[in-house]
Amino acid sequence: MAAPYAPTQFTPIQNIALRLPINQPPTETVPYDLQRYYNRDVWVARQRAVLTKGARFLKPRFEIIFAVFMLLASFAVPIVVYYVVLNALPRTQFTFTDFDGDRITVREKQFWAARAASMGALVGLILLGWLPFLLWKYHGKRQVNTMLSKFSAEDAAVAGNGAQTPQWAMKMPGIGSKAIHLIISYPRPIMGTPYAPGAQPPVYLNPFLDPVGGGNYAPYMAPGHAQGLPHHAPADNMQGVPLYNNSDEKIPDYSGPTSDTYLPHEKERFEDVKV
Repeated sequence: MAAPYAPTQFTPIQNIALRLPINQPPTETVPYDLQRYYNRDVWVARQRAVLTKGARFLKPRFEIIFAVFMLLASFAVPIVVYYVVLNALPRTQFTFTDFDGDRITVREKQFWAARAASMGALVGLILLGWLPFLLWKYHGKRQVNTMLSKFSAEDAAVAGNGAQTPQWAMKMPGIGSKAIHLIISYPRPIMGTPYAPGAQPPVYLNPFLDPVGGGNYAPYMAPGHAQGLPHHAPADNMQGVPLYNNSDEKIPDYSGPTSDTYLPHEKERFEDVKV
């Protein structure tokens, strides 16, 4: 026997992108959706902790100078290495005989060896320059994310078992960036609607100041209207179809159309239509 279906409530995840400039104080305004998790003091304290640890791995001026130097070196170093190796290597000498029987000796430079040395210089420049720089950036991101995981653990301990709490994470800082970018993921609160059973009306629907003023918006009820029936229901003294009209003339019973009312008659003339 299959288990009975148990509907589950789906709570989507909402993300907030938080930008913290390293040369500005943290913001004191808590986002509206996060106000049920943090007060102003906790919000400011956590931003200060992130700025203190993350600012050590953000050096915009140094990063821009380093990036420009590495870009120029990526073009200049391989070209210089190519010509230096090309002139330093001994030339290859080989002799061959032409069609007339003359022996010709050719001394050729080692172009492929110089190109390989140039390519090796470019790879070495990337490994010695860009790789330590990217590892330094990744180390900073890892340090900040370790601290942010402790924030999430504190929130889970305060909220209790089974409660969903916001999760903090830091994005990889870019070259020359002047701010720390955080992503805060939290369960989106369930928004109440005025159509839910027992829902309260919105706050902008204020009650009438005049206790009699509400009657001005009530629908018209005819005299003798039954209590509890809608306003469009007929009154007790107006049940069914009336027997007399406004001139006190009796209305004949409705018999309905005959069976051949809408059928053409055989003896009727056809109407001439000019085309």
